Amino acid sequence: MMNKLLIVFLLSSQALLSQAITWSPDRKLDFKDFTNNMPEEDDSKGAESYIEIDYKIVSTSIWTGRIKIKVSATFYPEKSWFNKKYITAGYILNHEQKHFDIAYIFANRLQNIINTKIKGTNDFNNNFQKLYDENFNEYSTFQAKYDSDTEHGANLEQQKIYDTMIEEMINDASKKNENK
Repeated sequence: MMNKLLIVFLLSSQALLSQAITWSPDRKLDFKDFTNNMPEEDDSKGAESYIEIDYKIVSTSIWTGRIKIKVSATFYPEKSWFNKKYITAGYILNHEQKHFDIAYIFANRLQNIINTKIKGTNDFNNNFQKLYDENFNEYSTFQAKYDSDTEHGANLEQQKIYDTMIEEMINDASKKNENK
């Protein structure tokens, strides 16, 4: 009986460990958050984060048609991995955290756009996908430029420049959210 209990506990704790992580200023990524196995053919990379800008409709009024949408940046541990030979390389973890931070910045931008331009279900049906796609294209372009400029985190001088820029962008987003 003890063996069965232990197996069930291990299975359930593994499921808990690989829960999606929503961006928060108080929760930074850790190597243990990268639960997927590294692809064997790709030993040159240090890590890969699977991050999405997610949205969900949190309320809709059947009387007024008003709609409320919540946008978030989400990290998926079960799809993210790191190369174990880099376990002591904090710069890799920092680089991946910044990818997550960039996702938050663009999720926040999309949230602000939606809050001003999507008032009801008609707005959602007619405009949401276009607004989402425009924001996503800017987000993807920024992420690609970040990786290129920092050489995937290996160029520490460029990484520091982006670290500062991204922190300023997060601070600006936080200030705008406080003023609402």
